Amino acid sequence: MPSPAPAPRSDAVKTVDILLAEQAAARPNAPFAIFPGVTLSYGEVYARARAYAKGLIKLGVRPGDHIATLMPNCADWIVAYFAGMMAGAVVAGINARYKRHELKYALAHSDCKVLLTTDLIADHVDFVPLLRDTLEALDAQTDPAALKLPNAPELRAIVMFGKAQAPFMGEDALIALGKDVPDSAVDAARAQRNAGDTSTIIYTSGTTSAPKGCELTHRGLQASWSTFANTVTLTSDETVWTPMPFYHTGGVGPMTTILAHGASLMTQPHYEPEEVVALVEKHRIAHLYSGFPQLSLAVVEHKRFTKERFAFVRSMLNVGPEAMQRHIQSCLPDHAVLLNLFGMTEGAGIVTFARWDAPLDVRAVSSGFPPPGTDVRIADPETNLELPRNQPGEIQFRGGGAFKAYYKDPKATAATILPEGWVKTGDRGRMDGDGALTFLGRIKDMLKVGGENVAAAEIEAFVQGQPGVKMVQVIGIPDARLGEVPVAFVERNAGSDISEAEIIKACDGQLAKWKIPRHVVFVTEWPMSTTKVQKFRLREYLPAELRESA
Repeated sequence: MPSPAPAPRSDAVKTVDILLAEQAAARPNAPFAIFPGVTLSYGEVYARARAYAKGLIKLGVRPGDHIATLMPNCADWIVAYFAGMMAGAVVAGINARYKRHELKYALAHSDCKVLLTTDLIADHVDFVPLLRDTLEALDAQTDPAALKLPNAPELRAIVMFGKAQAPFMGEDALIALGKDVPDSAVDAARAQRNAGDTSTIIYTSGTTSAPKGCELTHRGLQASWSTFANTVTLTSDETVWTPMPFYHTGGVGPMTTILAHGASLMTQPHYEPEEVVALVEKHRIAHLYSGFPQLSLAVVEHKRFTKERFAFVRSMLNVGPEAMQRHIQSCLPDHAVLLNLFGMTEGAGIVTFARWDAPLDVRAVSSGFPPPGTDVRIADPETNLELPRNQPGEIQFRGGGAFKAYYKDPKATAATILPEGWVKTGDRGRMDGDGALTFLGRIKDMLKVGGENVAAAEIEAFVQGQPGVKMVQVIGIPDARLGEVPVAFVERNAGSDISEAEIIKACDGQLAKWKIPRHVVFVTEWPMSTTKVQKFRLREYLPAELRESA
């Protein structure tokens, strides 16, 4: 393994790839990432990432350029992520659950020069036919290192881990490309990046019809997620279970602070509770960062999960209502602490966080407190003037992990980041006299489906494009398993007889599964204000069996 030689930095906070270099030098054989059947040490990640970085440089990637990943949580994702940073690139994490419609947008919008993906998990999702279907003229390409694709004009190569066939480039070919690239070229590329630069772009659904690319900096990721490490006093001999995908802040964020502390993480390409419980027990994992109820409950309610058997567990993170929080806490070892937070992609993941020593009455109800370096206020969403304590309004924050911008969307950026640096969240909340934040729901037209943020407008824009559809509006209704699911209200064109089944079938394979409407309700008129559909009144149009749950 080449000797890690971190380049000097002028600022106190280092770039994330420098943290890896330092850990690889200090503890090369210590485990960094544990997957079912595979464990990567710090030294292995560093060596492989550096070899790939040389290949990326040979492909023409320069400091500030973009590369992208299209993989679930796996060993290759981690190596690809750090390889991009070592080459001086910004890494766009594309949602591995995207289908053709969303993937086509993200590949073009991200301006990625190289896409790194895999065929090693084809039993769950096969990216090869998906990419062939998404990228026009892909099969006509003759040079895997010089792709020319009309609907992804910046994309020059697709690296396929596993059994790559033309027009994809294999892992060995990427490494071979970089054989004659000197170590000094990697060091020079890294030296041109600093902690205030964009580290990664995470795509998040917003109030427009297309996902927005959220630019997060090296400094922001570390500031946001140091909150978790500091709260649980994370040590280098501990392991954190983090099932959330690396292409979300809930995955890449914990990974960042785990790296900074020389600790270990455990994750899976696909969530399987039986395997999770076995791995948690085998590796005696101290911190369970499950995040959402559907992940948390399957573990703590598992027949093998007892307080005595899992006494090594120190903490668990779950975002849920009070009754659920109290139930989960009752399942944990008596000394373990259940934590809560308020977070969003625009805050690099964490905006407020529970305090370790707060009583359950506080941790079960509130989303915690602003960490050092983060300011949070409740404001009138129209005037942006701060409201008194205990009065509900829009949650706004600044500092900490606040995002840099929405990539290539200055209008949306200006509408979200106020001149004084306050970030408008579009969420309602209330702060008590002690500064604890309580989340009260969403102001903006968003759904939360199984932990995924979904813009109603994104679903509306796709369904609107189907033949026979005149107008569509989407709302969310409660769901016992996913928290919320989308329902589409559709007005047909005159003479159209398009059915619910046809609309849902049109979405299948084009939209991610969680965005597909669970129900379609046909209407002939809309509840209107002067100019807009009053969405809150659409619940009156639901069939009786759905209206009871809504």
